Amino acid sequence: MNDEKVIVNRESSKKGYVLTFSDNSQLVIDEETYFKNYIYEKEVLSEELFNDISDKIKNVQCYNKAITYLLNGKKTENRIKSYLESKGFECKAIDNAIYKLKKENKINDNDFINKIIKANMKTGMKRDKLITKLIYHGIDLEIAIKEVDKVIKYEEDTY
Repeated sequence: MNDEKVIVNRESSKKGYVLTFSDNSQLVIDEETYFKNYIYEKEVLSEELFNDISDKIKNVQCYNKAITYLLNGKKTENRIKSYLESKGFECKAIDNAIYKLKKENKINDNDFINKIIKANMKTGMKRDKLITKLIYHGIDLEIAIKEVDKVIKYEEDTY
C-alpha cells in the first residue's frame, strides 16, 4: 500500500485551494491550512498528513453545518445528530461537532426541556402530549417523563 499522495493539480477557489491527486481524489483546503503545512512547496502529501487535513476539514464542515441548522432555533443533541447523519457526515466528525457545541453551550438538552415545558404549561397542555412533544424533539422517553412529572407533580392514579 502506497502511503503518499502525489499532487497533480492545484487550483485556487473561493473556498481555498483544490488539490487533485494522482488517484483522482480531491481535497479542498482553506488558505491557512495550505500555508501552515507548506503544501505550496510539496509535490507529495503523506497519507498521514492527507488524512489529518481531511479529518480537520470534515470536522469544520460538520460543525458549520450544525451551526447553520441551529440558526432555525434551539435543537436537542439527538436532533442535531440525526440531521448531520442525514447530511452524510461520519460519526467521528458528528461527535466532535456535538462536543464543541456542548462546550460552547450552543446545545443543552436540559435547557431545551425546561423551555418546552414552560412554554407549553402556559397553554395548558396535558402531561401525555407534553411528553410526546419532548420525544418528538429527540428527548429520551424516561427523561421526558421524569422532567414533565417534576413540573406537573404527577402521581399515578390508583383505581
